[in-house]
Amino acid sequence: MDHLDVRIINALQQDGGLTQAELADKVASTPSTCLRRVQRLKDSGYLERCVFLADAQKLNRGIKAVISVITQDHGRQKLSDFIARITQEPAINMAYGTTGEVDAILLGNFTSMEEYRTTCERLFDNDPHVVRYTTFFAVDTYKQTTAIATDELQRRLSETS
Repeated sequence: MDHLDVRIINALQQDGGLTQAELADKVASTPSTCLRRVQRLKDSGYLERCVFLADAQKLNRGIKAVISVITQDHGRQKLSDFIARITQEPAINMAYGTTGEVDAILLGNFTSMEEYRTTCERLFDNDPHVVRYTTFFAVDTYKQTTAIATDELQRRLSETS
Protein backbone atom coordinates (compact mmCIF):
# COMPACT_ATOMS: atom_id res chain seq x y z
CA MET A 1 0.00 0.00 0.00
CA ASP A 2 1.37 3.37 -0.99
CA HIS A 3 0.18 6.84 -1.98
CA LEU A 4 -0.63 5.71 -5.55
CA ASP A 5 -2.92 3.02 -4.17
CA VAL A 6 -4.70 5.64 -2.08
CA ARG A 7 -5.13 7.89 -5.13
CA ILE A 8 -6.58 4.92 -7.02
CA ILE A 9 -9.01 4.16 -4.18
CA ASN A 10 -10.10 7.80 -4.03
CA ALA A 11 -10.61 8.03 -7.80
CA LEU A 12 -12.62 4.80 -7.96
CA GLN A 13 -14.79 5.82 -5.01
CA GLN A 14 -15.77 8.90 -7.00
CA ASP A 15 -16.32 7.06 -10.31
CA GLY A 16 -16.11 3.28 -10.47
CA GLY A 17 -16.80 3.35 -14.19
CA LEU A 18 -13.46 4.90 -15.15
CA THR A 19 -11.55 3.10 -17.87
CA GLN A 20 -7.98 2.10 -17.02
CA ALA A 21 -6.72 4.95 -19.23
CA GLU A 22 -8.96 7.50 -17.48
CA LEU A 23 -7.93 6.17 -14.08
CA ALA A 24 -4.26 6.33 -15.03
CA ASP A 25 -4.70 9.94 -16.14
CA LYS A 26 -6.44 10.90 -12.87
CA VAL A 27 -3.81 9.29 -10.63
CA ALA A 28 -0.73 10.14 -12.72
CA SER A 29 0.24 6.58 -13.59
CA THR A 30 0.04 4.17 -16.52
CA PRO A 31 -2.95 2.00 -17.48
CA SER A 32 -1.00 -1.24 -16.99
CA THR A 33 0.13 -0.18 -13.51
CA CYS A 34 -3.44 0.81 -12.61
CA LEU A 35 -4.79 -2.50 -13.87
CA ARG A 36 -2.33 -4.46 -11.71
CA ARG A 37 -2.92 -2.28 -8.66
CA VAL A 38 -6.72 -2.33 -8.93
CA GLN A 39 -6.61 -6.13 -9.08
CA ARG A 40 -4.30 -6.24 -6.05
CA LEU A 41 -6.59 -3.83 -4.14
CA LYS A 42 -9.55 -6.08 -4.96
CA ASP A 43 -7.70 -9.23 -3.94
CA SER A 44 -6.60 -7.68 -0.63
CA GLY A 45 -10.12 -6.46 0.18
CA TYR A 46 -9.54 -2.70 -0.07
CA LEU A 47 -11.95 -2.55 -3.01
CA GLU A 48 -15.04 -4.65 -2.50
CA ARG A 49 -17.19 -4.11 -5.58
CA CYS A 50 -17.99 -1.66 -8.34
CA VAL A 51 -21.53 -0.31 -8.49
CA PHE A 52 -23.44 2.52 -10.09
CA LEU A 53 -25.61 4.71 -7.88
CA ALA A 54 -29.15 5.16 -9.12
CA ASP A 55 -31.24 8.30 -8.76
CA ALA A 56 -34.01 7.53 -6.23
CA GLN A 57 -36.33 10.19 -7.71
CA LYS A 58 -36.08 8.76 -11.21
CA LEU A 59 -36.77 5.27 -9.82
CA ASN A 60 -39.89 6.63 -8.09
CA ARG A 61 -38.39 6.02 -4.64
CA GLY A 62 -37.95 9.64 -3.58
CA ILE A 63 -39.23 9.35 0.01
CA LYS A 64 -36.07 8.90 2.09
CA ALA A 65 -36.49 7.60 5.61
CA VAL A 66 -34.17 6.96 8.54
CA ILE A 67 -35.81 4.51 10.93
CA SER A 68 -34.55 3.73 14.42
CA VAL A 69 -35.76 0.47 15.98
CA ILE A 70 -35.86 -0.54 19.63
CA THR A 71 -36.41 -4.21 20.35
CA GLN A 72 -36.88 -6.41 23.37
CA ASP A 73 -34.01 -8.66 24.34
CA HIS A 74 -33.89 -10.84 21.23
CA GLY A 75 -32.86 -14.45 21.47
CA ARG A 76 -30.57 -15.58 18.70
CA GLN A 77 -33.45 -16.98 16.61
CA LYS A 78 -35.65 -13.90 17.09
CA LEU A 79 -32.80 -11.61 16.03
CA SER A 80 -32.06 -13.81 13.01
CA ASP A 81 -35.72 -13.63 11.94
CA PHE A 82 -35.73 -9.83 12.32
CA ILE A 83 -32.50 -9.46 10.31
CA ALA A 84 -33.81 -11.79 7.59
CA ARG A 85 -36.97 -9.71 7.16
CA ILE A 86 -34.97 -6.48 7.02
CA THR A 87 -32.43 -7.77 4.49
CA GLN A 88 -35.17 -9.09 2.20
CA GLU A 89 -37.15 -5.84 2.21
CA PRO A 90 -36.64 -4.03 -1.14
CA ALA A 91 -37.32 -0.54 0.25
CA ILE A 92 -34.57 -0.83 2.90
CA ASN A 93 -31.17 0.10 1.46
CA MET A 94 -29.01 -0.08 4.57
CA ALA A 95 -29.46 -1.63 7.99
CA TYR A 96 -27.12 -1.39 10.94
CA GLY A 97 -27.13 -3.00 14.36
CA THR A 98 -26.21 -0.27 16.84
CA THR A 99 -25.14 0.26 20.43
CA GLY A 100 -27.00 2.35 22.97
CA GLU A 101 -30.74 2.76 23.36
CA VAL A 102 -31.52 2.00 19.72
CA ASP A 103 -30.91 -1.54 18.43
CA ALA A 104 -31.02 -0.87 14.69
CA ILE A 105 -30.89 2.03 12.25
CA LEU A 106 -32.42 1.50 8.82
CA LEU A 107 -32.24 3.68 5.73
CA GLY A 108 -34.91 3.27 3.10
CA ASN A 109 -36.32 4.75 -0.06
CA PHE A 110 -40.08 4.50 -0.49
CA THR A 111 -42.40 5.13 -3.42
CA SER A 112 -45.19 6.53 -1.26
CA MET A 113 -46.39 6.97 2.30
CA GLU A 114 -48.62 3.96 1.71
CA GLU A 115 -45.62 1.79 0.89
CA TYR A 116 -43.88 3.15 3.98
CA ARG A 117 -46.90 2.26 6.17
CA THR A 118 -47.28 -1.26 4.79
CA THR A 119 -43.55 -1.87 5.12
CA CYS A 120 -43.64 -0.77 8.77
CA GLU A 121 -46.63 -3.01 9.45
CA ARG A 122 -44.81 -5.96 7.90
CA LEU A 123 -41.45 -5.33 9.57
CA PHE A 124 -42.33 -3.81 12.94
CA ASP A 125 -46.03 -3.65 13.84
CA ASN A 126 -46.49 -7.40 13.47
CA ASP A 127 -43.31 -8.28 15.40
CA PRO A 128 -44.01 -8.56 19.13
CA HIS A 129 -40.28 -8.14 19.83
CA VAL A 130 -40.19 -4.64 18.32
CA VAL A 131 -40.90 -2.25 21.18
CA ARG A 132 -40.83 0.98 19.19
CA TYR A 133 -39.62 2.49 15.98
CA THR A 134 -39.17 6.12 15.06
CA THR A 135 -38.93 7.46 11.53
CA PHE A 136 -37.25 10.62 10.33
CA PHE A 137 -38.03 11.65 6.75
CA ALA A 138 -35.31 13.49 4.85
CA VAL A 139 -36.53 16.79 3.44
CA ASP A 140 -33.13 18.11 2.32
CA THR A 141 -29.87 16.42 1.33
CA TYR A 142 -26.80 18.20 2.66
CA LYS A 143 -24.34 15.45 1.90
CA GLN A 144 -24.69 12.06 0.29
CA THR A 145 -21.65 10.04 -0.57
CA THR A 146 -20.57 6.44 -0.49
CA ALA A 147 -16.87 7.33 -0.39
CA ILE A 148 -14.96 6.41 2.75
CA ALA A 149 -12.30 8.93 3.78
CA THR A 150 -8.71 7.82 3.22
CA ASP A 151 -7.14 10.53 5.36
CA GLU A 152 -6.03 8.15 8.12
CA LEU A 153 -4.44 5.79 5.62
CA GLN A 154 -2.66 8.78 4.02
CA ARG A 155 -1.41 9.89 7.46
CA ARG A 156 -0.02 6.44 8.26
CA LEU A 157 1.69 6.20 4.89
CA SER A 158 3.27 9.63 5.39
CA GLU A 159 4.59 8.60 8.83
CA THR A 160 6.31 5.51 7.40
CA SER A 161 7.80 7.36 4.38
